[in-house]
Amino acid sequence: MDVLSRLERLPLGRPHYRLLFLLGLGWALDAMDVGLISFTLPALSREFGLSPVQAGLLGSAGLLGMLLGASLGGRLADRSGRKAVVGYSLFLAGFGSLLTALAPGLGWVYLFRFLTGLGLGAELPVAASLMGEFSPRAHRGRMVVLLEAFWAVGWLLAALVGYLLVPGLGWRAAFLVGALPALYAAYLRLSLPESPRWLLAQGRLKEAEDVVAAWEKAFPHPLPPASPV
Repeated sequence: MDVLSRLERLPLGRPHYRLLFLLGLGWALDAMDVGLISFTLPALSREFGLSPVQAGLLGSAGLLGMLLGASLGGRLADRSGRKAVVGYSLFLAGFGSLLTALAPGLGWVYLFRFLTGLGLGAELPVAASLMGEFSPRAHRGRMVVLLEAFWAVGWLLAALVGYLLVPGLGWRAAFLVGALPALYAAYLRLSLPESPRWLLAQGRLKEAEDVVAAWEKAFPHPLPPASPV
């Protein structure tokens, strides 16, 4: 039985939900970072005396970075692997948020929000791809939708940070909290499995077999028969 058939026959279980949680937590932290600009923009406008046009451009800087990051993330994931892109893009997003909190002037805030968006844009579609490539075909859509549900969790976190921190501590404190993905990325890089589909495409059969074998150990035997992939 080939590696992908063995992966496909696994029922939904602990490894799938652990992967969902790991990717979902990163997804929620990304969403929090996107949402923070909405809850800090009034404070930023007051401090820098922004016009409505300038405020709109500042709110859009991260979105522009996400557009570019999303266009590059898929190519990088095909070249370097899903795990690497998810980890490094999360780190870039968190590092961009940290730099935003330390920005010495308005021009730097624009630049660092764009940098944050680059990381966010690259991470989100690759995380969804990784979730889909591990999920059984019959549950693939469900698992990706559950992953996307973490986006709402992130926006709730952004609202809480904006409500609790910005009035008393200012917008910089909010972006310091937004730097959490940089810390999480270090753990994520060690905990995520690489996609067996990507490993096979690279000719790394032994590594793909090791990943699938590790997942098979989490399920009782005998496993259900494989269906064609």
